[in-house]
Amino acid sequence: MNILLIHVKKNRLPDHVLKALFPQFLTVITEPGHLQAYGPGVDVRLVDNVQDLESLRAEVLTVLRNRRIDRVFMPFELGQAQAAFVREYFGIPGIGFTAANALTNKYVMKLRLQEAGLPQAAFAMAAGVDRIEHAGNEVGWPAVVKPAVGGGSLDIYKFDSAADARAFAASHDADAIRKLTCPLVVEALVDIKTEYHCDGIVDGGEVRFAKASEYLVPVLGHGEQFGSRILPDDDEATAQILELHRRAVAATGLQDGVTHMEFFKTADGLLASEIACRPAGGGIPHAIALQTGVDIWTACLDMALGRAPKTAETPGDGRIAHWYLTVPPGRIVKLTDEDQLRQIDGVVDVVTNFKVGDTVPTRQNSATAAMLVFAKADGRAEVDRLTKEIYGAYRVEVSSE
Repeated sequence: MNILLIHVKKNRLPDHVLKALFPQFLTVITEPGHLQAYGPGVDVRLVDNVQDLESLRAEVLTVLRNRRIDRVFMPFELGQAQAAFVREYFGIPGIGFTAANALTNKYVMKLRLQEAGLPQAAFAMAAGVDRIEHAGNEVGWPAVVKPAVGGGSLDIYKFDSAADARAFAASHDADAIRKLTCPLVVEALVDIKTEYHCDGIVDGGEVRFAKASEYLVPVLGHGEQFGSRILPDDDEATAQILELHRRAVAATGLQDGVTHMEFFKTADGLLASEIACRPAGGGIPHAIALQTGVDIWTACLDMALGRAPKTAETPGDGRIAHWYLTVPPGRIVKLTDEDQLRQIDGVVDVVTNFKVGDTVPTRQNSATAAMLVFAKADGRAEVDRLTKEIYGAYRVEVSSE
C-alpha cells in the first residue's frame, strides 16, 4: 500500500504509529525544520506550510506523477481539512472535506452542533482582531477568543469587556493572532464547575467505542496540577456525555475516525464544547489503553488505511487516572527519578517526556509535561490521595541560562 503522510512540524506521532507506517511504501509531505525522524528509504518532501492548499495540492500531484497514493494519513487539526480536500480532489478514499472542516473549523463545528440542538455557550465569528468587540457584544461579556483552527489551548484570550477587547486589538499583544490565516471564534465565558472529555472510535458512522472522563481541573489556565480520570460507566455524568458525543458525531457527518470531545458542566447543565477527529493529546490515549486495552492511535491509523479498528475492551481492575507533572520553560537541571514515582501505591506507569539537560520551550500547550503518571484510582478520594503524593514527590528545577 502506498501511503502519504501529511505532517505538521508542531506535532509528533507516537513511536509505535511511526513503526506501523514504515512497512508501507511511505511518502511524507512536511514542513522545514521538522523534528520528526523518518527511516531510510522514506520519500520526504517539503512545503513551507501544509495549510497552504495550493502548495499541498501541487506537491501531491508531483508525487502522483511518480507513483499512486492509496491512502492519506493526517491525524492533526492543522492541515486535516487540507488533507481531506486532497483526498476529494484526487479521488483518494478517506474523510472528505465537509466532515473534516466541521471537525477542525471550530466555528463551522459549532454551527453543526447548534443545528443538531446540542446545548452550547453562545458563540460568534470574528474575521479578525478588529471584529472581536462586535462579536463579543453579540455573545455577551466576558468572552473567550480562540482561533477557529487550532488546538492545545494555544492563542486563547479572555476579555471582560468591550473596552478590553478594543485595547487588545490596538496593541502589539494581538500580533500573534493578527497573523493567523483563519477567523476567530468568540464564545461567551461560562462558569465551569467541571470539565469532561469523551474519546471514541467511529466506524461506518456508528460509535463503536467511547469513554467518558473528567478533568481533575478545567483545562484553560490549569496551573501546576492537572490530569484526568476515566469515569465509571454508572457515573451520573457518563450517560449524558456519551449521548451528546453520539449526537455530535452524527452532526459533523463523521463516518470513520477517532474523536476527542470536551464538555462543560455549569449551573444550567452540561454544555458541548468542541469535538475533534484525532486522538487526544497528552496522556489520554495511554490512560484509555491501560483501562480498556483499546489503542486510540492504532485505531486512528487503521481507519485512515481502510482497515477495521479494534474496539473490543479487555476488562481490568480499577479505574485509571493520570497526572501531568508540569515544567516551566528553560533547561532542566534537576528532575525527580521516575522510579521514585513508581513506588507510590497505585501507580501503574510513568512516561518521561523531558530529561535533565533538555530545554523546555516557552510556548507550551495544555498537555506539556515533563512526566506523566498513571495510576488506579477508584473514586475521588483516591484521586485526591494520589494527587497529594505524586505532586509531593515531584521536583523539577530549570535554568534560564
